[in-house]
Amino acid sequence: MKQGFWILVKDIIRKADVVLEILDARMPDLTRNKRLEQYAALSGKRLILVLNKKDIISQTAIKNIEKNYSGQDYVLVSSKGHKGMSRFIGAIKSKAKRDVLKVAFIGYPNTGKSSLINLLSKGGKAKTSLESGLTRGVQLIAGKGGLRLIDTPGVVPYEGREEVLLGLTSAVSPDKLNDPEAVAYELLGIFKKGNPNALEREYGLDTDLDTEELLLEFGKKRGMLLKGGIVDERRAAIKLLTDWHNGKIRV
Repeated sequence: MKQGFWILVKDIIRKADVVLEILDARMPDLTRNKRLEQYAALSGKRLILVLNKKDIISQTAIKNIEKNYSGQDYVLVSSKGHKGMSRFIGAIKSKAKRDVLKVAFIGYPNTGKSSLINLLSKGGKAKTSLESGLTRGVQLIAGKGGLRLIDTPGVVPYEGREEVLLGLTSAVSPDKLNDPEAVAYELLGIFKKGNPNALEREYGLDTDLDTEELLLEFGKKRGMLLKGGIVDERRAAIKLLTDWHNGKIRV
């Protein structure tokens, strides 16, 4: 299915005027797909990075995004909070040479692709008839501001570190993960790099510790101990990831 998906994506990119890569603003670099971006570049198509979930990141993270993505074609939005939609549409239509644009939405699971399509569509995702030449299964949706939204069936498949990305993007409940500790280590690394003060403020953790030591310290402070005083790392990881999913800590 993965290879079939990429064949479909290439076809969609060729037929789109603008390609939107939907990212999770909490971890934009992790949810970018270089293969997708390469396809868009080779096709000569404009690609906009859409960093969604602005409502659940800190001001520190917003400033980091503005700094790190300066000079890139991106927009920061919140599909849940309906924030930045006018700017979003404006960004899509800027540099356009035609009044009606076909816009493709592509992204990893749980980054908010469907929510953004619904917000930009007319009449709550009113589908138009499939245009001749578009791949079967792909729908054209009448959008606001003269946009034609291309709704891709499915999302970009994970390659490699699937469970880590599923856990970080909240696509899988923490207690359903096979290795929540590995996901928690990745999350702690994100905070150490992007917003260590959040860990210090919320949990009283010493962010000079490495990620494995941080998880042990987190579990110890919450009394998550097995016999002999050993920290129950799985339980600690699940708790930390649950806090992350619920927005208790923001990168």
